[in-house]
Amino acid sequence: MKMDGWQYYNHAAIPSVAPHEGPNLEPILDGSIWKLDGKPLLARWTTNWDCGYETQWWYVIKDTPFDISALKSNYRYKINKGKRYFDVKRIDPNQYREEIYNVTAEAYKGYPSKYRPHIAHDRFVSSIDDWERYTVYAGFCKDTGVMSGYALLQCEDSHIALSVVRTIPEYERLQINAALVYGILAEYSGFLEKGYICDGSRNINHETAFQDYLEKYFGFRKAYCNLHIQYNSKIKPLIKLLYPMRRVLKKLDLFHLVHQANGVLKMEEIIRENSRK
Repeated sequence: MKMDGWQYYNHAAIPSVAPHEGPNLEPILDGSIWKLDGKPLLARWTTNWDCGYETQWWYVIKDTPFDISALKSNYRYKINKGKRYFDVKRIDPNQYREEIYNVTAEAYKGYPSKYRPHIAHDRFVSSIDDWERYTVYAGFCKDTGVMSGYALLQCEDSHIALSVVRTIPEYERLQINAALVYGILAEYSGFLEKGYICDGSRNINHETAFQDYLEKYFGFRKAYCNLHIQYNSKIKPLIKLLYPMRRVLKKLDLFHLVHQANGVLKMEEIIRENSRK
């Protein structure tokens, strides 16, 4: 079943509205959320967007124009280095299918095995047919012309979701990430006068410092909010069983299924701690 305002993602039902918009909770209250296509195991949503005080859940956003002159000199140096080595431009992904696949495959090689995605060439290349909802930017090495990274943006009237940023690891020392982010911020500087760019919510499943990088180098900030979860009755008893064992399970995090369970238990811990305040 398709459901307005909700979408299936990674075994969960999550709102398909903008982060600052309150989701329709009626499907949660009447139980119809569990009939969503994909049969989610839990529903996750947030309230009290950008509340102005620290919580344990947040979105990382940029809601002011970027001013490189305000940065420390070593940050400016790295961004300018990226600009020297790479050209960033908007592309039609259908014209760069093999290049996009190559960037993705190389990027995935750097992921820990516990959450490294399996990528099948033909299926991935065919999936680009469904990228109409994205605006795609790519960075090309000026010396070789090789696509070294790309970013997928979902552009709405009120905000832009920075949905995916993938780069080839060997080009990171040349600051391909800086070149991509700078190019996007330069393109949408006018938009930032009225809206915001969002890199998503707090990341608890992937071992990445990218959101910290966006805050340090490009002036993104945390928009704090409150996290809520409703569990499908099929797994609610399992959560109660595993929660007291969460410290033991952290030691087994290298296993894929345990890693996924640990992510859910971390969110449960956040919610319980928040409820005690």
